[in-house]
Amino acid sequence: MPSRSTRPDFSDFQVTLLRAGVSPRHVRRAIIELNEHYDDLVEDSLRSDTDARTAEQCALRALGDLRCIAAEMCSIPELRCWAFRYPRVALFVYPLLCLALLPAVPVIAGVAHAPQLARWATCMFLSALVTAGMLLFMQLSITLT
Repeated sequence: MPSRSTRPDFSDFQVTLLRAGVSPRHVRRAIIELNEHYDDLVEDSLRSDTDARTAEQCALRALGDLRCIAAEMCSIPELRCWAFRYPRVALFVYPLLCLALLPAVPVIAGVAHAPQLARWATCMFLSALVTAGMLLFMQLSITLT
């Protein structure tokens, strides 16, 4: 099995594809397939009686330039997510979705911060009681004197 240090780094490959609008599921699948292909190439080289380091270098050469693979994937419109394929539709759909989900934001925030919200509500209720009590006392002192 090849060592982790010589395994190709797919982070730039991933960023390039995502910025070009390739769907994340296609990016994940491409990385999985390239990893498996790299492992197969290393195993094939090891079977032909080469040392591990040479097998990894041969596998990297055989795998090819990741920038070329990324450019080829970016040129296929079917791999792009729908927002990149239909940007004018996304221009209207995304704001409408945000507007539709806007009422749910306080509910989600309330559920996520329920203990803090309960403490805040208790403090507000007690302060309202104290204020109402002071106003009642002032009103009674004015009317009874």
